[in-house]
Amino acid sequence: MFRRLAVIILLILFLVLAGFLAFRYLFSPERMNLIGRTVGTTFGFDHGVVEYYSMGHLVARFFDVEKLTTAKGTYENSSRPYRFGYGYRDLNLDGRLEGDEASLGKAYFEVPIYSDYIFYDRKRDPRQ
Repeated sequence: MFRRLAVIILLILFLVLAGFLAFRYLFSPERMNLIGRTVGTTFGFDHGVVEYYSMGHLVARFFDVEKLTTAKGTYENSSRPYRFGYGYRDLNLDGRLEGDEASLGKAYFEVPIYSDYIFYDRKRDPRQ
């Protein structure tokens, strides 16, 4: 009788611990952040804008950026100190995407992590 009760208690403790660890893994802040970024990339940020500043002055702006990705080394287990993305470059920094800028296509760009940049969703197409 006591042996059976001890086995049941150990089984319950094991299931509670396993459930806690599974919950902690599936719903950790890092996992929720990853899920949120995936949803934002899939369903939103179609018209993301990246503005890059140097010494308080706007030096570059990119339109229609879907996401900024942190670079990782191929054979390394750490992140590299920059983020990259693709977007149309606003050459004259007027906040609109003109035909000649759009005809150049999307450009690859890198932004150092420790620099001044802003990434936001414009909510409308910059061509309008």
